[in-house]
Amino acid sequence: MAAPLQDAAPLQLHTVEVDQPLAAVNRLLAGLHLALAAAAIAHRGVHDILLAADLVLLFLWLLSQAPMLRPVSRAAFPGRLSRPALLAVDVMVVTADPDKEPAAKVMNTVISAMALDYPGGRLTVYLSDDAGSPLTLLAARKAYAFASVWVPFCRKYGVQCPCPERFFAGSDQLDGGGGVDHDRELAGDKIRVKNMYETFRKGIEEATKDAALSGSCTRAARQDHDAHVEIIADKQDSNSDGDEDAMPSLVYVSREKRPAWAHHFKAGALNVLLRVSSLMSNAPYVLVLDCDMYCNTRSSAMEAMCFHLDSRRRRADDLAFVQFPQMFHNLSGNDIYANELRSIFSTRWKGLDGLRGPILSGTGFCLRRDAVYGARPSSSQGPFSSMEVGELKTRFGHSNGHLVSLRRTAGSTTGVLPQDATLVASCEYEMGTRWGEEVGFLYQSVVEDYFTGYRQLYCRGWTSVYCYPAPSRPAPFLGSVPTNLNDVLVQNKRWMSGMLAVGLSRHCPLGSALAVSLPQSMGFAYYAFMALYAFPVLCYATVPQLSFFRGGGATSFPVASSLWFTAVFVSSLLQHLIEVSVAKRRLAVRTWWNEQRFWALNAVTGQLFACLSVALDLVGAGGQAVNFDLTSKASDHGELYRDGVFDFAGCSTVLLPATTLCLLNNAALVGGIWKMVIGGGRGDTVSVELFLLCYVAALSYPLLQGMVLRRDPARVPAWITAMSVGMAATLLSLFG
Repeated sequence: MAAPLQDAAPLQLHTVEVDQPLAAVNRLLAGLHLALAAAAIAHRGVHDILLAADLVLLFLWLLSQAPMLRPVSRAAFPGRLSRPALLAVDVMVVTADPDKEPAAKVMNTVISAMALDYPGGRLTVYLSDDAGSPLTLLAARKAYAFASVWVPFCRKYGVQCPCPERFFAGSDQLDGGGGVDHDRELAGDKIRVKNMYETFRKGIEEATKDAALSGSCTRAARQDHDAHVEIIADKQDSNSDGDEDAMPSLVYVSREKRPAWAHHFKAGALNVLLRVSSLMSNAPYVLVLDCDMYCNTRSSAMEAMCFHLDSRRRRADDLAFVQFPQMFHNLSGNDIYANELRSIFSTRWKGLDGLRGPILSGTGFCLRRDAVYGARPSSSQGPFSSMEVGELKTRFGHSNGHLVSLRRTAGSTTGVLPQDATLVASCEYEMGTRWGEEVGFLYQSVVEDYFTGYRQLYCRGWTSVYCYPAPSRPAPFLGSVPTNLNDVLVQNKRWMSGMLAVGLSRHCPLGSALAVSLPQSMGFAYYAFMALYAFPVLCYATVPQLSFFRGGGATSFPVASSLWFTAVFVSSLLQHLIEVSVAKRRLAVRTWWNEQRFWALNAVTGQLFACLSVALDLVGAGGQAVNFDLTSKASDHGELYRDGVFDFAGCSTVLLPATTLCLLNNAALVGGIWKMVIGGGRGDTVSVELFLLCYVAALSYPLLQGMVLRRDPARVPAWITAMSVGMAATLLSLFG
């Protein structure tokens, strides 16, 4: 008698592997460096200011090592997913300034999201326009019209890159392989769709010019406008909600903004999208994208589902989000500004993934809706079903439609009236609720991603995974990086000040070691306190220089400590070089040098001003408004960046400390050597100082070049050079 048939075991949708050799090397290097650092500090004088600098460096280094102890890699297998079993996904794209975020680029992101390889009946794209710009609304309507042709084209021919701008630039070469008739049809369709795209693009460009001439969206109007929600097209004509061939819906959302109401920047915009989408598609998963971070492959949503829907995970119900890396299409081969963020996305996020998951990173993450609503993993099945209506209203507000969405089947839809959507997008809706405090993306920090991931998700027991593509696979998403130094420094200042404010508040990650593991809390704390690099770098950029210039036998590195300092310095450089080379899969000396240089530059610019900003806020002397200037995504002249030349055009006061320290170091180096030649050698007692000054001179050479040697428009502004000369001369006269 035949054995009874049994249900087949579910297929494994993803794999995870700990990189044991790399973990062993990291631990060995960490142990060696710790021993050398402890010996060097032990030989420091108790009253030496450099002792304090060394202790801060050791503190930050210890925090930075937590994500290095257990790096892992993952692989997803979207081909094993059962498409009928896929759950709905809402894609949320956020834009705020049509000047800095051109409509054509934003629409490419929207169109690429609509063309994802996912059942069209279960995919809805929401576009948040915080400026309330008529141009963006017009562009969205045009984008849907083009997408109605582009999406079927992608499905028919298996297009891999769903971003039309990149596709027609030649980034995705379709392989015919279907016979003469098929290839002829493909060639004809490609020309037809390309012509339609050119018409679409030129239409947006003309509308942009008209909007600029008419002044239809002034700065004042962007901060004072009514809510507007428009379903540009929906699925009413589809055969079913799960129809593979259905066109994804596109919904335009412009929340109400008034000067008297705090709008909480990106976090506020995302919370409005959560509420508006709950009235419409109410998908259980939310994919968040910055407006310049377009989909580079059609499989990213499916890859995220490989983790969310894999029942073979040890704890399948505690996964809050899948984080994809941020990668960029306009990176220079000689990335002088370290825009690649290699340390984060190629190294430390893999290590944090070996703990309980990476930090929520602003864009390119697929998130569970109930998790960001404030549920806990243990209550994820109907987490709000047991709450009384009054409690729900206190937490979520008074929209009946939104409250109903909390208890209805995830992904189910109900009829939504325009007034319902505009209500949840109004300024007053959140008043008296827990939005931004316990529900949705949190408002207590300008780095809403970092803070929400840590407080709202990890501290409630959720985990995450990091989906980094294999070397042979294309990047899931591609964004753009700033190519002007001032934009890079201002962006870093905003990040650093937001995270330092969290670190110095009652929400400090080090105080949450009981809610999360100690290594993970250290990993979060490293970024919270990263701005403190400003103090030791500032010390090492002034004290040895003034001591060397002063001469007379005095030195900041006595013989007893000079050998240990040298050993720690070499160990640090070696550890960094190995880390970079492992990430790049080759000996990457140029990347290592660029990161060394920008680390020092950022410490005395963006991080220094972040420390000052947070300090002023703590004593009540800070400004009333948070500086949340967007970096420009508009097409700029990045030739200098691509050629490996620093672009100082438009640099503000944030650059002044770096240029001053550069001149101080070079003046001290020349003056100190002159005194040694004239007055007899101090040889052994100053060899470490001399080496350090030469190293700093090499690091800061682009600054010196920009102040003294260059005459092009992108050199260091003359007023910064003049102020730097005066400040460096003052320091040398007072302390030299």
